[in-house]
Amino acid sequence: MSIFKGLAHIGIHTRDMEKSKAFYVENLGFTHEYEARIDKPGNQWVNLCFLKLGNMVIELVEPSDKTVAGTGHGGSVNHIAIEVKGIRDIVKTLKEKGIELETEEPNTLPGLFNGIMTAFLKGPSGERIELVEHMEVQ
Repeated sequence: MSIFKGLAHIGIHTRDMEKSKAFYVENLGFTHEYEARIDKPGNQWVNLCFLKLGNMVIELVEPSDKTVAGTGHGGSVNHIAIEVKGIRDIVKTLKEKGIELETEEPNTLPGLFNGIMTAFLKGPSGERIELVEHMEVQ
């Protein structure tokens, strides 16, 4: 019997692997899981790095041809969402580190999932990252 089991990982293009790894590890709490380099025909290559946060795995993909990174080559992802606790403090800390935020303060959406707070930021290759905190139900 064939079944779909769930999300395996999210692939994100990067133009600078070291900068992206540092961003996700130092600012968002991801841990390094695995790295590989895949050689391709025509003296091309792709570097891969898998990072993990809880059950979420992201795959950073750095192609030898930097012009395709972040251009939607192979499809695009609108954003990835990371569940957090203490979103206001996290947003404040990210601002202090000079991280580009789309929203100055978290947005409250009481009608979604029994109430959530969200904030969007930009990763080092322009990827959109949403922080989500589920509000406590009283």
